[in-house]
Amino acid sequence: MQFTIHMGDPAERTALLRMLETWRGLTCASVEFADWTPEHRPEPGGILFWDLDDCPPPAAAVGKCALFLCSSSSSAAIASYSLHPAGFLRKPIGMEKLWAALHRCIKLWWDSLERLEITSDRCRVRLPLCDLVWAESTRRGSLVHSTQGPIAPRETLPALEERLPKELFLRCQRGFLVNLRHVRRLDSGGLHMSDGAVVPLSRSSRGETAEAYRKFCLLWDVRMRDGEKRHG
Repeated sequence: MQFTIHMGDPAERTALLRMLETWRGLTCASVEFADWTPEHRPEPGGILFWDLDDCPPPAAAVGKCALFLCSSSSSAAIASYSLHPAGFLRKPIGMEKLWAALHRCIKLWWDSLERLEITSDRCRVRLPLCDLVWAESTRRGSLVHSTQGPIAPRETLPALEERLPKELFLRCQRGFLVNLRHVRRLDSGGLHMSDGAVVPLSRSSRGETAEAYRKFCLLWDVRMRDGEKRHG
């Protein structure tokens, strides 16, 4: 899937692109980015981010893809209804605004999500990586806890780990693996996950896990706030 960007201000274009890259990384979506030019036409079925403060979108760009309109004027949202946009983003665009707008249009990019194929109870499941919250070892293999419910793969936790991106998934100790995006906090009780579970940590693994989580938060928090700082 392709996201095409047309922003009149180069700084705003750079900020939006960095936020989209952060969204892509945390969501595990197979998305490409391109700049709009008269010669480059957005791919059908893609998403086009268009800056209304620069100029209105050409007719050739409307209707072939989902349109996200951006403007510093709130009245532009009403004036743009005739274009049937998929979303409207008030500038300056922050990460929370962008994330919420994309989430409301989840049907547009759902098929672009990277997935983990899991065989469980003679069934094959294709689980989006972003929906995998945490996993644990069991006697028969492993148990995956996802936003869609528990899944019991036939493979071991180490084998499962090998198929997951290491920048998002952490083997916090021998019997547990977590999606760092779904960690809400770390305290003496362990890792508190988005599904309410608390993944325990041994004394030997606590320091290394805390450091890995700190680096993850630092990396992604900087990226998420970058667009807001540029407009601050």
